[in-house]
Amino acid sequence: MSKKFAIILLFLSVFSFQEAFSQVKIGYTNPAKVLSQLSEVDEINQQVEELITERDKELGERAAELQQIFSSYESGMAALSEQERSTKEEELMQLNQQFEEDREGILNEVRQKRNELMRPIIERMNTAMEEVAKEMGLDMVLNEGTSNGDAIIFFASSENLEITNKILAKLQ
Repeated sequence: MSKKFAIILLFLSVFSFQEAFSQVKIGYTNPAKVLSQLSEVDEINQQVEELITERDKELGERAAELQQIFSSYESGMAALSEQERSTKEEELMQLNQQFEEDREGILNEVRQKRNELMRPIIERMNTAMEEVAKEMGLDMVLNEGTSNGDAIIFFASSENLEITNKILAKLQ
């Protein structure tokens, strides 16, 4: 009797799960496509490129200075004692390490600036996505692809589930 009860219970739970799952409405979008069509993103990209150019120029000047210091050391190292060479090499290593830390700091500054400038646009896109999802009665919205460009949605039974253009319309 308990074996029959367990089979009936299993059947009912699978049936209930299938019925609940069949009622879930899912849409999908391509956020990269949305962002690529917003003029504000082009303006942000230009601002970030200007920052990169400015910082790259600064790094280039510092790299040239470091190269000059290294060249001077190499040309004069024969005249230095072992102790002087060791001290100078330690200084050069510290200068090089400081340069690398500064370079990493600049990369972080650029990433932070991009994120800061993009935050309001991402928030607007997310709001528009939420509005479209509510209007269409969707329970869930999936990203069409990953940040690597790999597809997440391999099959959709209807183009009506793709809401990218509706999000764009809300934003414009």
